[in-house]
Amino acid sequence: MPRELTDDEVKERFLRHIWTMIDYWAAEDRAPSSREKLSGLAHSLLAAIDGCAMALPGFMLAPDPHPDNKAYNRAHGEDWYPRAGDVKHDIAGGLCERLYGFDPERLSALERR
Repeated sequence: MPRELTDDEVKERFLRHIWTMIDYWAAEDRAPSSREKLSGLAHSLLAAIDGCAMALPGFMLAPDPHPDNKAYNRAHGEDWYPRAGDVKHDIAGGLCERLYGFDPERLSALERR
């Protein structure tokens, strides 16, 4: 009889998917350098969170700072992370597409032009 997955079953499926991606990128010959393999793995993980992996749904990803984060950072003149108690702080979705826009190697190459 079909039923809703438990939290443990969701975690198990997610973690099994991560190991599938680790094994895939470890063996990927088209990505010969460690950096290419690691960036491919990072992209695959973000794609899974974003809901672009066929084996998994998308997941919500939101900051969950320490309760003292706001007061500590404010006292030190720094910005703080919002509390995750509200879905409006879910940053998942489009992460895999944006990953390479933050690649320091690509950014420094653009600056050299």
